[in-house]
Amino acid sequence: MVEQRQFERKPFDETFYCAVTVLDIVDTKILNLVARGIDISDGGIGIKTDYPLEPGHVLRLNKPLNHKNVGVVRWCGNGEIKGIYRVGVKFV
Repeated sequence: MVEQRQFERKPFDETFYCAVTVLDIVDTKILNLVARGIDISDGGIGIKTDYPLEPGHVLRLNKPLNHKNVGVVRWCGNGEIKGIYRVGVKFV
């Protein structure tokens, strides 16, 4: 299988905090989440978190990663494993 990613991924094992705005039918919530990095590239980061993020959610990172502090969820894993969700985030 041919690699189609634009940027090379590198292992990344660090815990950090991020905030996500979640629109609910009744109101808007800002959630502060703990995320654990899996891998990182110039274009984005793979993370694990205990909140079921969805494509389109915008994350504001508490500290810049690769000189970026905002990302958009582009991919979510196939459900949770023991309350943990795997997510792909594109830096913007």
